[in-house]
Amino acid sequence: MNPGGPTEYKVLQPLILAVCIIVGMMAGYKMNEIPEDSLVDVSKIDGNHKNSSVGRVEELIRYIDSKYIDKIDDDVMLEDAIQAVFKSLDPHSIYISPSEVQDVNTQMNGHYKGIGIENYLIDDTVVISSVLTDSPAERSGLKIFDKIIGINDTVIAGKSLSFDTIRKMLIPTTEGAITLDILRNGTPKKFTLIPDDIQISSVHPYLFDSLQTLLVKIDRFGSKTYQEFMLAIETYFEKNNSAKHLILDLRNNPGGYLPEATNILCQLFKEKDKILVYTEGRNRKRNDYKTNGKAFFNIEKIIVLIDENSASASEIVAGAIQDWDRGIIIGRRSFGKGLVQEQFPLNNGGAMRLTVARYYTPSGRSIQRDYSDRPNYETDLDARFLHGDLFNKDSILVHDTATYTSLILNRPMKASGGISPDIFISMDTIYKDPHLFGIQELLSEYTFRYITKQKLNFERVKDILSWEIPNGYYEGLISFAYEDHAPKMKNFTFHHLDSEVKKVMVKYFFGKDNAQKYFIKVDPYVKKSMNIIKNNILLENLDSFSSYN
Repeated sequence: MNPGGPTEYKVLQPLILAVCIIVGMMAGYKMNEIPEDSLVDVSKIDGNHKNSSVGRVEELIRYIDSKYIDKIDDDVMLEDAIQAVFKSLDPHSIYISPSEVQDVNTQMNGHYKGIGIENYLIDDTVVISSVLTDSPAERSGLKIFDKIIGINDTVIAGKSLSFDTIRKMLIPTTEGAITLDILRNGTPKKFTLIPDDIQISSVHPYLFDSLQTLLVKIDRFGSKTYQEFMLAIETYFEKNNSAKHLILDLRNNPGGYLPEATNILCQLFKEKDKILVYTEGRNRKRNDYKTNGKAFFNIEKIIVLIDENSASASEIVAGAIQDWDRGIIIGRRSFGKGLVQEQFPLNNGGAMRLTVARYYTPSGRSIQRDYSDRPNYETDLDARFLHGDLFNKDSILVHDTATYTSLILNRPMKASGGISPDIFISMDTIYKDPHLFGIQELLSEYTFRYITKQKLNFERVKDILSWEIPNGYYEGLISFAYEDHAPKMKNFTFHHLDSEVKKVMVKYFFGKDNAQKYFIKVDPYVKKSMNIIKNNILLENLDSFSSYN
């Protein structure tokens, strides 16, 4: 199998590439705090700097604007020029346009001003897919599957408006309230909502009572992640005294703020002055981040879950735990991002996220993947799939000659483009079929569309669990994923996805907490973790237990 292989695989390549690019971009979120008033005025940069070209681009654009045969858009041309500059840098140094800044900052800061809904545009109608807890939408009585047919007395249903246009209509203005005309089960209703500050939690705890083990899922390292983590730990390790061990789930976590990651690490080490990570760059002296000796809770066993989408700050956490032999890393080789960015606001309202240093794990490992070939860097997930990295622990695509050992037990460690786990968890072998690889990304949206069109309704979780998914569901999924190529796949059997489909359905009908409750125990990562804790497997004896390797 290769990139020039079957037609069906080529159809899926754009999806895989998109996933890789998104992860790569997200993995570049700023790592250090920058003062809000540190605006970068390009015109004030020293003009005597060697090979300085400040103003040259603006000069060219002025000439083109005044002399060129056709009318051009100055802003578009300047934007293209800026993007070209950043393409010559590393993959994680990026320019963020003014229109993108708010969304980027919202993702990292964990809050925004709004009404608290998520939605899909289905056949020219916006349908609410999620109502956030304690939001104006929840307080006003909006529900999942409500159809928005009007916003502020402007009809939007059936008007062929773009999703972006509709989204902007839902953004609060200084006028205050937002009115929504809703169609619920065929009955029109009107809601008036006062936008409020919406909190987006990045930390999700789940307790396994029988083993006194707390699983904490961290979606990203945002500005309040440490605070949310401490609340979860305090609740289960101190107030309820119900947990002794910790499973830290960093799968699909693209990273974020460095201080949030190191603050969490300080709670996982009792000793003072242990190096957690250090950074160094051409214009940056070495900066060591160390434990502060102020771990407030007695956490015994630690297991960290990672995968190919765990990047940046996630890798810093996993690397420190692994280097100091503090816990067991389970999963697949992480993303491989060892670069540190700072985000600088620009006078035009945009921002520049610039790589300023590299980071190294306590043992001195740099886990940054080679990015000299940008197309290959951006299609790394594709390459891992083709090479077998995602299915076999011995099929590592990248190799180096550097050798490292852990700092307590002297265990050999790799630095080949990411954190290599102590215990490998293969991607489900059903995804070796290229038709299925990446299709998980589509399950959530397609399932919501299916529920809406079929007008499904379930009163209890067990009704979903016992429901037999009809062939029509998967026939529609094939068409949704592969469009014109669906006839070629009509004989493929997709029912091995039943469990994942039902998990999505439980989430829509009964919330994310219930979906986690009913499906977390069949998660192969979690099952492996629980077996290790239950059987008291120690890190130093890990290799002796083949059943756990």
